[in-house]
Amino acid sequence: MAGYVDFQTRAAAHASVNERAEFLRLTYLHLAGAVLLTTAVAYGLVNSAFAPWMLTKLAGSQFSWLVVLGLFGVVSFVAQRWAAQPTNQAMQYVGLGLYAVAEAVIFVPLLFIAAFYSDPKVLPTAAVMTLVVFGGLTASVFITKKDFSFMGRALQLAGFAAFGIIVAAILFGFSLGTLFAGAMILLMSGYILYYTSNVLHHYPVGAHVAAALALYSALATLFWYVLRFTMGGDRD
Repeated sequence: MAGYVDFQTRAAAHASVNERAEFLRLTYLHLAGAVLLTTAVAYGLVNSAFAPWMLTKLAGSQFSWLVVLGLFGVVSFVAQRWAAQPTNQAMQYVGLGLYAVAEAVIFVPLLFIAAFYSDPKVLPTAAVMTLVVFGGLTASVFITKKDFSFMGRALQLAGFAAFGIIVAAILFGFSLGTLFAGAMILLMSGYILYYTSNVLHHYPVGAHVAAALALYSALATLFWYVLRFTMGGDRD
């Protein structure tokens, strides 16, 4: 899910205590900033004419979501590459900001339905559940200091399989339901463990923007599927 980072440079784990602490502080500060940016943009779009317009366009063709996912994939790839630029800090911030805005746009249909056509408790419940899961997984990595980088290949294969199922659901018009949402929650939990351990053990000094984007990619997807799960998994 995350873009390329040169792990051959000095890892923050091997830096001085102060450098390591500053790297972690900046990583989670930028993660919080990305969350706030997505929240602000999504709030504005959901409460504007853009949300019903986007829903209408998506309902017009079974291939509309494929187009949206394709565009999101391209934007994500570009954003992750920019965020991983080792010598251009401005480009790193542009990459993280671009990804946060892209997340806001792709969230609009689901957030619009959750906000105006579901139980008012759905959104806050999903947000709290996501934060609890993310916080618990993060704490477990920092407390145990276990390196979960061995999970990378398995997570990648599971991610490809999940994407294939999503594409098939769009093409053939079947509902993925709460079972799939639950499976994706588990997959994103694995990614959070993986990325958090990479932040703790493998990301190089100065790569806090790329580290924040990697964590955010898993956190945002986790929230998407927690929200779908709390809504009953009936919104495809």
